[in-house]
Amino acid sequence: MPNKEEDNQKYIAQQILGQQLQQIEQQIASVDMQIIELISLKDSLIELTKVKSKKIYTPLGAGVFIESELKKVDDVLVNVGAGIVVKKDANSAAELISSQVEELKKIKDQIQKEFDELVSSLR
Repeated sequence: MPNKEEDNQKYIAQQILGQQLQQIEQQIASVDMQIIELISLKDSLIELTKVKSKKIYTPLGAGVFIESELKKVDDVLVNVGAGIVVKKDANSAAELISSQVEELKKIKDQIQKEFDELVSSLR
């Protein structure tokens, strides 16, 4: 018959694993949101390349927008990291976004694998 100390250790170990599972679930949800945002961005970018001229509302900040006119979208500015922005044609930017989505999907798969391994260890 296991003693009380062993029971406490098992209980604590299960609590820690439960917390780890919750953290991993949050990571998966965060990656899912990033994927959704990038796919939406790519779709919007592709649609904007078809526009010749359109009135839009541009955010200034703090919930304030200004009416502006969008003319043809051939080039966009893309943040490539470390605060560096480069000009890319819209198709290249869309391809870059697609590669980011694929990379995030790989990361999600790795996180999901870790989650599944933790669940298996609870059984």
